[in-house]
Amino acid sequence: MNSKERVRAAIHFNRPDKVPIFNIVSGDVAPLPLIHSKDWNPGFAENEIGLFPHNKNPNSWERPDWTKDQPEFEGTNWKRIPHEEVDEWGIIWSMKGNDRNMGHPGRPSLPDLKKLDDHLEQYSLEASDRSRYKAALNLKKMLSDELYNMVIFESFGPSHVVSALRGFSNYLMDHVRNPQELKKLLNYVTDYHVEEIKMAFKYGLEPDGFWLSDDLGEQNGPFFNPRIFKKFYEPIYKRIVDAAHELGAELHLHCCGKVDRLIPVLIDCGLDSIEFDSPRMSGYNELKQYRGKIMFWGCVNIQSIYTHGTPEEVEREVWHMVRNLGTKDGGFGAYFYPQPKVIRASRKNIKAFEKGLEKYGNYSNIPSKWWDYPTADLWNDSEVPPLPH
Repeated sequence: MNSKERVRAAIHFNRPDKVPIFNIVSGDVAPLPLIHSKDWNPGFAENEIGLFPHNKNPNSWERPDWTKDQPEFEGTNWKRIPHEEVDEWGIIWSMKGNDRNMGHPGRPSLPDLKKLDDHLEQYSLEASDRSRYKAALNLKKMLSDELYNMVIFESFGPSHVVSALRGFSNYLMDHVRNPQELKKLLNYVTDYHVEEIKMAFKYGLEPDGFWLSDDLGEQNGPFFNPRIFKKFYEPIYKRIVDAAHELGAELHLHCCGKVDRLIPVLIDCGLDSIEFDSPRMSGYNELKQYRGKIMFWGCVNIQSIYTHGTPEEVEREVWHMVRNLGTKDGGFGAYFYPQPKVIRASRKNIKAFEKGLEKYGNYSNIPSKWWDYPTADLWNDSEVPPLPH
């Protein structure tokens, strides 16, 4: 199989030859990232004074007057001191000044829902802006047609965007206190993602899949119960999934948190796969009821084994991911965390992940009895059970 065939066989449980690999620098998936509009240039509006652009090349920023004649803001000095940034949605990001990642959503920019319409008028994103797709189109020209082309949305999903705009506590309370305004915001973000899917095809990207990032839980459970999730989020996720499916593409969701209770709703929406950086957070025993119903992408658990385990444990854990998240007909893909330095994953453990896939990622090499070998009843996050024998 070529890479495109392998990924799709895994998604649809159609007996892939190997576990497909999603690695930012190699593997079966070609990530095609969308970017912000070239015309986006924040810092000039009254409510943006003191805010720097988020995820924008500082050299392409037309600097407002408040940044000038201040040594601490010269060049890219501001990147190295604590500061706030704003993105295209109007989300305010807190940056420590030594960030190795994207930072964290900070104070809410929409704490007062009476200003909802004004906010949406100011932060009105155009999915039809060709500049968003230019980098992805240029990258695609350099890549093999046999890879699975995955468009990476430049924006987070509806839940993440709205919670960052409102502030997390306000956002959770909105489900009860301000349901109509919440639905308006969620649909506004959803409209944008649906339109980007259509534009990706219109402008010639012709992707095989789309990658959406939307965290829906914390360490011990989802942000909302399944009833609330079904009421507010099933319609919007279904719209995004349907838009991809109508054009012949799949929809993949990265999601942090223990969200196993929400998976039945996502399956009902038609979601093709879900990716966990820490699969053990949701739990193998909790996830096994969904094996064969939805594909799982998984990294070796970044909260424990990948970052604190030995190379031997990392290598062995690969089999347990293949066994507990997939089936002998597919359903599992290996995901390499794209910023290993941020989580302090050692080079030895990264190589051990690769070695484990060489050993246990080829389906023809897996003894048939291994699929029936009993799995652990209790999983300690820091322990890796032995292999079947």
